[in-house]
Parts: sequence; C-alpha cells; structure tokens
Amino acid sequence: MNRQLLLVMAVLALSACQAEEVAVAPIAAPATAPVTEPVAVKPIEPAVVAATPSPVAVAPTPAVAPKPVVVVIPQPVVAPVVISKPVTPPVAAKPDAPTAPVAPKVVTATVSDADAIALAKKRNCFACHMVDKKIVGPAWKDVAAKYRGDAGAQARMEAKIGNGGSGAWGSMAMPAQSQVTVEERVILARFILNLK
Repeated sequence: MNRQLLLVMAVLALSACQAEEVAVAPIAAPATAPVTEPVAVKPIEPAVVAATPSPVAVAPTPAVAPKPVVVVIPQPVVAPVVISKPVTPPVAAKPDAPTAPVAPKVVTATVSDADAIALAKKRNCFACHMVDKKIVGPAWKDVAAKYRGDAGAQARMEAKIGNGGSGAWGSMAMPAQSQVTVEERVILARFILNLK
C-alpha cells in the first residue's frame, strides 16, 4: 500500500509542475545570405504512468510546441580567376588576297677568300670537304673543275648545300645544311665555283 501511495503523490506533484517556455534568441544570418533549411524537431511525448486505478484523476501535461531549429550551411568560397593579359586571337589571312612570293636576297657584294674560308669553318664544312683534297665529300677544286662554264651550277650548288643530295660524287650522301642561311649558301657556292 505504501508504494501505491508514494506513486500517487509523485503523480500529483508532477501534475502540479508546469513546463516553462524558454525564450531562444534568433540566430543572426551572416551578411552573405546563406541557404537555410528548417529542421523539424519531434515533440517530446508525455510520459505514460502505468498504475493501479486510483480515485485521483491525472491530467496529462500540455505538450509544448517545439520551435524550429535553423541550420546555417556556409557557402564554399571560390577564388576569382584573374587574367593578366588579354588574349588576342590570330588574324586569318583573307583567302582571296594573293600572296606575293618572297624573293631571296641577292648577294652581290664581293667576299674575300679569307672571309669565305672563315664562313666555311664556322658552318663546319671542313668536316667533310677540303679545298684541294677529298675527305668524305669531293675536294672543292674538283667541284669547280667539273662545273666550270655551267651557267646553272651556282643555283644547283646553293640548293644542294641547303637541301643535301647524293649520287653526283659517289654513294656518300650530303646531308641538308639547314643552318646555313640563303646568303651564306650564295657566298660558299660562289667561292667554290671560282677556285682554280
């Protein structure tokens, strides 16, 4: 019996207590106006007391409606793209505009034999040729003798220096000498063809 009496007294004491509403200060939104989503909170259900029937009626405590909780999700920070120079697209040539062929410079200045030999050394011609002796390629005096009196020899020799060739002096091919400029080819061919 004592247990039942204590239980009834506890229920009466609990029913006399009223839930207090707690004031919650609102959360201040940041200046960047982030996206907020309300989150629903499940209300707390009153406790059900299982007891033997008693002469005292127990009124259920009123449920307090929960306030929604606001969750602030920060936005990612994206670094700005900085372009230091404007990009200019290439200008396409007009398809109907005729293009003039670029003529090579004509070398008319007289170059001394010493300057021509210095140029031949600079361009490494003497790795395969000598003035008066065959090494890998023919001696330059032999080339001069073979093409003496040939009006097209100058142009063919300039082309052979730049593009290379084979078959004129045996099975050994002459590699292309693209590092030798057009003006230097003219000087070297003229020097070789004027050798006696």
